[in-house]
Formats: sequence, structure tokens, C-alpha cells
Amino acid sequence: MQSGVKRPQEEVRVDLTAPSGAVWTWGPEEASQVVRGPAGDFCAVVTQRMNVADTDLEVTGELAAEWMSIAQAFAGGPTLGPPPRGD
Repeated sequence: MQSGVKRPQEEVRVDLTAPSGAVWTWGPEEASQVVRGPAGDFCAVVTQRMNVADTDLEVTGELAAEWMSIAQAFAGGPTLGPPPRGD
């Protein structure tokens, strides 16, 4: 977790669709904060190869949006990631 950021009190639900069509899920089913979509898009965002705005991910809730804006699947200090393409 980013230095100085407190753990949120609300949980985020993640529903990702694998290339095989299988659905991978984490978090409580009743969560109001949700990230849903293709697993490949999720991986591209958390490895900071794409901005979440340029993917097919559906992000519901302010906390989920904040979570995706700082998600990082690698070691090191926090980075901003790429800006949206703005197509």
C-alpha cells in the first residue's frame, strides 16, 4: 500500500473475465464498489501499460475508481501511470 494511505473501510469487489471465459472473483458479492471486465485489461492497468479510461473495465464507485488509479502490480515507489489517450 502506498505510504501514507490508510486502508479503506469499504471493500472492493473484483470480477474479471479470463481469456477462457472463466470469471475470477474477489471481494464480497454485495459490495457497492466494483471493478468488472476483461482480466487482460485489468493486468494492463495495474502494470501501468494502459490507463483505465482506455479499457473495457467497468469501475463502479468512488473508492473503486481511486483504487484503480493507484493500483500497481510491481515493486517500487508509486507512479502516475499513463494518461488517457483521449480518443
